Amino acid sequence: MTTRHAVTSFALAFCSFAAVLARADSAQAVDLIGGTCVPDGATIRAGLYETAGFGIRFDHGIGKIRLLCPFLDRGDHEIGWTWLSVIDEDGMEGGARVRAHFRRAAIGTNAWIAMGTCDSNTSNVTGPHKLECQLPRYKIRGDEWYWWDVEIERTNPRVNVEFLGVGARYPGPTF
Repeated sequence: MTTRHAVTSFALAFCSFAAVLARADSAQAVDLIGGTCVPDGATIRAGLYETAGFGIRFDHGIGKIRLLCPFLDRGDHEIGWTWLSVIDEDGMEGGARVRAHFRRAAIGTNAWIAMGTCDSNTSNVTGPHKLECQLPRYKIRGDEWYWWDVEIERTNPRVNVEFLGVGARYPGPTF
């Protein structure tokens, strides 16, 4: 049953990109949404999370929720930014945060390489908002996997923290 859900999640993620990829070769910057995220095994066992609309937040308690969000692009595109959509009710304070680590690995290996991180604690905005984080420009390769490893952390059970989405930007010719 779990395998079926994982396969369905990746299929949905792939379909979410199909309509956007055709525009990626245009002269304008194009945003790609990070598709369907799936919780890791420890997150499922801990049972701390719930879905809220289309986001993920704590159902109760404190701790860490970890999500893996595939980035599906086998094209010849260059990325330069990642973005993170969140609610971090305490802003830059230490009671909660969401971090999206963008990673890559050669297909057939289990050794990932960090490409950059977007962290909600770099912003003092407390309501729903989108953070944009610059990455070193990198040309997507067909022999690598790409994904976001998202961590939702809460040390204060009274603070609302929610992950709403993640994505990447293909820059236009200048940015």
